[in-house]
Amino acid sequence: MARRRRPHFSLGACRLSEGRRPRRTGCCGGAGEALREWFRSFVQKHKGNPLRRDAVKELEPLNRVLARDETFGQIVALDRGHRRAQSQFTCRFERRWRSPDTLLLPIASAMADLICGEDLTQVKACERSPCTLLFVDRTRGHARRWCSMAICGNRAKQASHRERTATPQERPALR
Repeated sequence: MARRRRPHFSLGACRLSEGRRPRRTGCCGGAGEALREWFRSFVQKHKGNPLRRDAVKELEPLNRVLARDETFGQIVALDRGHRRAQSQFTCRFERRWRSPDTLLLPIASAMADLICGEDLTQVKACERSPCTLLFVDRTRGHARRWCSMAICGNRAKQASHRERTATPQERPALR
């Protein structure tokens, strides 16, 4: 069986602007939004701490979604480019898409992978004030501060630089 590649987790899909209602996509009747908001509150509650065994009771909403999955494996031949593999075959997992609600199954699977495969003590919130993203800090010193250095980190450093180089008359206007 082929080993699944561990995805890079960013909980950016969990962002919800304050004061706004989530748009209804229609296909799942709000189940996607409800699952997202439940997962966001679960991660916010447990981030920075090891997940305890009794947290399994709180995972019931996710387990209900995962129980609906109809995945099945099929053995398929590898492409000709995989000549160094031990076997010329691999097991690929497929899913039956019987209803629109099954679209939540890959998302629920990624949530389960995060809970089971990541250390929640390394889940952090972005330090930039308007940003609501969460991320897994996989840096060596676990000192990551922003969800993205290219966006939030850069903006925070720009603001810090502007504040340091501003004259005393400009400083109140920067805050």
